[in-house]
Amino acid sequence: MDHISQCRREVFKQLWDHYFQLVPFAPQIVQAFQARQDAWIEDHVAYRTLPGEHTGSHVLQGLFEALGYTRKDDYHFEEKQLKAFWMCPPDTKGHSREASPKVFISELIPGRFSPEFQEVLRRLSSQVVASPLRRIQSFRERAKTGHVEASRSLVTECVALLTNFPAWNRPSVRDYEILKKESEYASWTMLFGNQINHFTVSSHLMKTFPKIQAVADFLENELKVPMNHSGGVVKGTAELRLEQIATMAADVDYEFQEGVERVAYGFVEFAHRYPLEGRKSDGAWESYYQGFVTSNADKIFESTFR
Repeated sequence: MDHISQCRREVFKQLWDHYFQLVPFAPQIVQAFQARQDAWIEDHVAYRTLPGEHTGSHVLQGLFEALGYTRKDDYHFEEKQLKAFWMCPPDTKGHSREASPKVFISELIPGRFSPEFQEVLRRLSSQVVASPLRRIQSFRERAKTGHVEASRSLVTECVALLTNFPAWNRPSVRDYEILKKESEYASWTMLFGNQINHFTVSSHLMKTFPKIQAVADFLENELKVPMNHSGGVVKGTAELRLEQIATMAADVDYEFQEGVERVAYGFVEFAHRYPLEGRKSDGAWESYYQGFVTSNADKIFESTFR
């Protein structure tokens, strides 16, 4: 394993630890799978961003490029006014369980929202006056050669950007409500910035759940985890080569300027990917459809709706 791959694995290990602390039913699901001799195998991890010179999706793109990722297909969500793309990990030659998760990054398109809404966004993004990318890229170049301190710094910088609260000031409830009225996506991102929105598990690689509906039934009926029913529990079809389900988001305490409120944070998604034409369901990463379906993702976004 090369030095950047080691850094990438360590970054995701720390991201999982952070996420599991905030989404209590995630470790519960892991334990339930282990009891069935099934595994939690990552499909992708998703991030939300707000537009701005130092806050937009290009910042996360640069971070993941430093960890070896490559940008792939672009997507547009008309109803929610979002643009997005996914990033492919470099370690895809072999079984899917050995690959790093794909990364799905989205960004709000503000132009159609009210002037009051856009003013809140402008105030937020204007507070972020520097990007960490130059430091991250510098650490990456030295980490590639095996420089131990640079490798540690690369991991630290990446984990900090992906787990800390946003660089703008702590929001007020009023600003939160202004955004939430027009875009739940924007209000969530105001609170959590570049923190993980959700991790996604590869259900097609499980042994004891032949269909994704069976996963949903197990989560809802056995583990009592609330599921996202927007557009139906299962989003997508075999013909689209991608079916997805998602839990509703776990709530966390959030300290606004005025005090603490309960808000929706993160959730768990499951993806069942079907083999490409002429390929078998053999577990090899390249045998399966690896893109995304906008009609599915549009409903997955609603797991944080309250």
